[in-house]
Amino acid sequence: MSGFLPDRIREELTRYSFVSTGYSSPNPPVACVLEDAITGEILSSASTQKTGENHAEREAYRLLREKFPDGKLPDHNAYVTLEPCTHFGKTPPCIDLFLKEKPVRLEYGWKDPNPLVSSHSGLNKLSEIGVQVIENVELAEISSQFLFGFRSRIEKRRPAFLLKTSLSKEGYFSSGEGLREKISSSESDTFLSILRAKVDAILVGPNTVRVDDPGLDFRVPSSLPKIAAKILNEAGNLNTARSSYRGFSGLVSNVLEYSPNPEVFQIHKEKEKDYQPLRIFFLPDQNSISPIFLEKQNLLNERIGKKNSAFFLDEKKSYDPKFLNILESLSKFPLEKVNFLDISKILEVLHSWEINTALVEGGNFLYKLFSSILSEDDAILQIRSNVVSFTKGILPEWMEKFSMEWKAELGSDLWELGRCSQD
Repeated sequence: MSGFLPDRIREELTRYSFVSTGYSSPNPPVACVLEDAITGEILSSASTQKTGENHAEREAYRLLREKFPDGKLPDHNAYVTLEPCTHFGKTPPCIDLFLKEKPVRLEYGWKDPNPLVSSHSGLNKLSEIGVQVIENVELAEISSQFLFGFRSRIEKRRPAFLLKTSLSKEGYFSSGEGLREKISSSESDTFLSILRAKVDAILVGPNTVRVDDPGLDFRVPSSLPKIAAKILNEAGNLNTARSSYRGFSGLVSNVLEYSPNPEVFQIHKEKEKDYQPLRIFFLPDQNSISPIFLEKQNLLNERIGKKNSAFFLDEKKSYDPKFLNILESLSKFPLEKVNFLDISKILEVLHSWEINTALVEGGNFLYKLFSSILSEDDAILQIRSNVVSFTKGILPEWMEKFSMEWKAELGSDLWELGRCSQD
């Protein structure tokens, strides 16, 4: 086991992991770097492509073969955030590629939690042909910031969750007046738009559907962020221990870091349709759903070229067959009629939809429902305004104690990232 990772490799793996996140799902957003074993020069870098296309390792070797189309490759080392796969899926096993190309050294971050890989690991085969295989703990820190959702889906059979809310100066997420209310600043909105591109799904509750007619799609901001975020840990020190953030804590901190990057911004602009999250709605009674909401979902599906919404229906309510037909015409999956308090059933459905990461955006109904099951890789993001004020309102109801992990100053807003804990 190794604990050293060169800075140039760390940065390359982190950036490529970030680009792949929200794009490769349901495959994990793996990154791979190939370096010259003698000079240390980075020969090629890649991340996992859209489902059905190359995994990170195959893409990295494809790019390297463009430089060396014939014969033996230069002696090289390989760094990959996840143990190479050993099974046939929509692409051949990546371990076969390493057995063919024979890197001098392979360093990886996480063991693959997929039983198809963990029960038939190919790492011993590499060692047998003389490849030095190293589990790198510093590389694993990168893995923990991007692969946590995939691990959650495989091991826990449910997505990793980020619960997000915007708060007034007094800590209210709504005035309670039943109106659409804008709390977060335009500066925060630019970063939040990229956050939408980094998750597989966004969920909102029935009252949000009733009041806001939400769209939930990802739209590339009109321009790069004009200000940078200053991330502080809970002790108030600037940019301390960034590599120690894991799960959604790490992913959100990377959103703040990479959103202003022109190259990253351009990739998301060119592939906007491929970064779209699944839009999931817990619906109120039929009479509370406006034609505007339904038409918005239809227009969004047309814009991105596919059905990309899904609906939970309250089993205690009745719905007109004509209305159900409209929903079915919009939905990627069959309509789900469930008890809205049956979290086990809801998690089962989300798992069947192959969702790795989910952003929960709307209201105390969902805040209470999901905060009760949060674990170490899940998180809560509170965006507190220093400008917007409500004389009275509704406080977010987290089911456990909110424990702060880090803060970020972003214009007139304060981003607070924490967890629910029983401590």
